[in-house]
Amino acid sequence: WMHKDGSDSEARPGVGSSMLVTASDDNTLIVWDGETGEQLNQLRGHDRGVNDVAWKGGRIVSGAGDKSVIVWDAATGQQASKLEGHLEAVYSVAVEGSRVVSASGDGTAIMWDIETG
Repeated sequence: WMHKDGSDSEARPGVGSSMLVTASDDNTLIVWDGETGEQLNQLRGHDRGVNDVAWKGGRIVSGAGDKSVIVWDAATGQQASKLEGHLEAVYSVAVEGSRVVSASGDGTAIMWDIETG
């Protein structure tokens, strides 16, 4: 399982699923079938490398060097929302219930509502 440029940075399994998602410096995320290794979807929306990814239920959340956090629909691969508010790259994301937490190189952490931002 490798991104086009070979620079996977993070991998996370889908909870209760045989799928997993990888994030890369090539600005994309790829959803894989964890049993066959088949690429199921490629998620594009970041303008810089993706630093972290979290997967909870039907949502995939990614944080990247473009200072944004994107919430994705895991089933369709469509972007549900783009959360912007950090002044530097986002290095960490976590999902708990209806909340997303992102941490950035600007020294801040922001708690977002997963549905409304």
